[in-house]
Amino acid sequence: MCRYAWHNYRDHFACFDCRKAFKHRRWEEADEATFHRRQRLRHVPREIVCPDCAKPMADMGLDFRAPPKSDHEAWEVLRALYRHSFTFHSCGCSVGFTPPGTLREVPQWLERHRRPGEAEKLFQRFAERRLG
Repeated sequence: MCRYAWHNYRDHFACFDCRKAFKHRRWEEADEATFHRRQRLRHVPREIVCPDCAKPMADMGLDFRAPPKSDHEAWEVLRALYRHSFTFHSCGCSVGFTPPGTLREVPQWLERHRRPGEAEKLFQRFAERRLG
């Protein structure tokens, strides 16, 4: 069973400039007339800012584990992955990837884990029809 299915955990946020991570609760009590039997809280999207630099923090997902503040390279790897929409959101079973260990490995890692866009998927379907 998925680990996050029955509990509302605090979301994990990271500030890449300060190299700090924080957990914030983005849930609030739902209106009694509208809540479901097992869902008394509702998700409230809001921007979380770093308490040190006041810049918006990155929503990294519940499976995010921050590296030590002194590990500059690991933070830069995570920043690069975040820029390419790789975060640690999952149901608690598996994120589906392990981040690269060094900055040098990031370009090859991104190519291996590349997610085709909608236009590319459509182009592939047309190409398959033409050949098939």
